[in-house]
Amino acid sequence: MWNYKIKRVSVLSVFKFTLLYGIIIGAVFGFIGGLLGSIGDAKFFGMGIFGGLIFGIIYGIILSLFSALGTWLFNLISGVIDGIDVELIKKDE
Repeated sequence: MWNYKIKRVSVLSVFKFTLLYGIIIGAVFGFIGGLLGSIGDAKFFGMGIFGGLIFGIIYGIILSLFSALGTWLFNLISGVIDGIDVELIKKDE
């Protein structure tokens, strides 16, 4: 067993990851929601899908901003409380 401590996390790497992740997840669910929400009315069909995609992209941006803020706060607090202890075990191959 190895004991490690997480003391710092890169804010930029968390921001980039959650931006891409949030846009993909938000766009997929926004597309599905827009598709299902506009099935009954044919004249709003494209608008529902487009609105869902736009909402998904906005969701991804907001998610990444809050994740970056949380990472920054973790780094700030981690200096005071000495990080997070993590215990790892070696996997048998």
